[in-house]
Amino acid sequence: MQRSDLATRISMNKPLLKPSSSDPGEVKCKYCGSSLVRPSVKSTGKNSRITYRCQSCKKHFRVSSGWLDKHRAIAGGVLAALVLLGAAAMTLLDQPAETSLEPVTALDDKEAQSRLLREAKQGRPESQYALGRNYWVNAEYQQAFPWLKAAAAQRHVEAEFLIGMAYLNGLGTLQNYRSALDYFTKSAEQGHLEAEFRLGLLYRDGLAMPPDKESAYIWLNIAAARGHPDALPLRDKLAAVMTTEELNRAQESSTHVHAKVSGSNGAIP
Repeated sequence: MQRSDLATRISMNKPLLKPSSSDPGEVKCKYCGSSLVRPSVKSTGKNSRITYRCQSCKKHFRVSSGWLDKHRAIAGGVLAALVLLGAAAMTLLDQPAETSLEPVTALDDKEAQSRLLREAKQGRPESQYALGRNYWVNAEYQQAFPWLKAAAAQRHVEAEFLIGMAYLNGLGTLQNYRSALDYFTKSAEQGHLEAEFRLGLLYRDGLAMPPDKESAYIWLNIAAARGHPDALPLRDKLAAVMTTEELNRAQESSTHVHAKVSGSNGAIP
């Protein structure tokens, strides 16, 4: 009586190879395509090719060991990519949501828009900001940028912040982290809460310069003290990786900078 495949497997003490169909290194019979294969006794293992015997069609075929190494390397690369994506996803959890704005006037109110344009051309910073903000809300960033920048040049605090966001994200202008830092600094020094928070992130992440944990802590500490909902956990997370000397210096500087900012906008320390 002819022995069954199971008996053959037991007597030869060689397990059948039946990899998952999702296995990049799966070996299939070259003749019938079956994945029910096993190394053959004819394979010496002393060269770069391995002989397999198909349990379906009973034929022998050879596979280069380099082929298996290549596909195993691909599988390893896929796994590494997934790990990196996971790490990137965790980093994104630390990023704040984009600022949501409402238009100053109704976007379809042509009379109001005409009035803002007329006043903006006369050099009124509030009208320049309002006109630029309306364009910004409508995602017309190229039209928004010059009006917001004109208002920021007159130290309009909200315009300075939006110009910082424009440079940070490359909206209506070329992306420039150093310019974003400059405008966030101007706005933060006038007491703009979101600008203080964004400034802390720029220093933390080192986008405009090498990472500066102390400066990052200062601005996140100030934003947290003034009630920014995302600043407190990020400040404490940063503090956990700072030395005692760095933390003491940053906390001392926070007191001085907070007093200066509070004095500039009348906020209560």
